[in-house]
Amino acid sequence: MGTISMLTLQDLLDSDISRKDKWLIKVGQLENKNKFSDNFRNLHLRQGILATSLGDYFQAKFDFAICGLIDELRISQFNSRLFDYGLPQVCYVLLSDYEGLIHRYAKLRYKAHGQIPDMDTRVLKGESPIWCNTIQFFMEDNVEGVKRNLDILEAITLKRLSKKEELLRIDYAYYQALLEKDRAKCEELLAELISPTIHKKRNDNPILNQYISQPALGYAKLAWRQGIKVDIDSPLVPKELLPIKANDDYPIPYDFLKES
Repeated sequence: MGTISMLTLQDLLDSDISRKDKWLIKVGQLENKNKFSDNFRNLHLRQGILATSLGDYFQAKFDFAICGLIDELRISQFNSRLFDYGLPQVCYVLLSDYEGLIHRYAKLRYKAHGQIPDMDTRVLKGESPIWCNTIQFFMEDNVEGVKRNLDILEAITLKRLSKKEELLRIDYAYYQALLEKDRAKCEELLAELISPTIHKKRNDNPILNQYISQPALGYAKLAWRQGIKVDIDSPLVPKELLPIKANDDYPIPYDFLKES
């Protein structure tokens, strides 16, 4: 742990870039595509966060768009269940301002596999993908979908939260405030999410958590997409990423994404 904490974000990126050519060969092979596409996602996530810290917000949005495209590939081609656990991941596509991708992302669902039901069935049972699915409904301005999920969360999910999951009550309250267009309440809950104790619990990577706070940053962007211009005074929620500047013209740098 001591060695990891001494690394910098640039160190991680340099390591990724040194292996990129090998990854490009591997990712071109179908049996390796799922695993190695995730390596590229991590590379672009780190690159986007570093670009944000350097004030290169266009580059950051491009990198977050690549993250979203890789999520799309992994779900549509490999039935990834990242919506069961990927609440921070879902937030990055919002930051890209890639409207076409955001609208497609909102409709992504994993299918049934073996004894695991499909995503929509699990959402109706109040199970883990309901959190990401609620964000998806906000992405596409599906008010009825948001209301339905909030009812399920209240009736089922919140009653089943483990001690470790109790902090998700903040997310539930935020979704309510967002639905009600309550800017003051949204800002209050965002401030709670970036408070030192909660930030550390929700962002446990000792390198990345020095730069941004998720899901707070994604939630702030979601508010702006809803016309609620929340104002959070923290370097962990960079203000420059919040205004909506739609861009559907990002270049796709990899053949494995173009083929998708």
